Amino acid sequence: MSRTEACLTDADMYHCMLFQTPVEVWFDGELEDAGSLIEAYSDDVIKVGGVYYLRKLCLIKKIA
Repeated sequence: MSRTEACLTDADMYHCMLFQTPVEVWFDGELEDAGSLIEAYSDDVIKVGGVYYLRKLCLIKKIA
């Protein structure tokens, strides 16, 4: 059983921000960041742990 669940929608991102759920950032199949919080997001970018990522190039997973 996996400890993570993918955040695919704006509602998922908002939920993680609201409840300060730590997330993982996966880029090109490699873990880029783990345990940081979502600080902001838009249709194109997401800010996690002070770093901006393009949403279409990365996968965000909330840590359960």
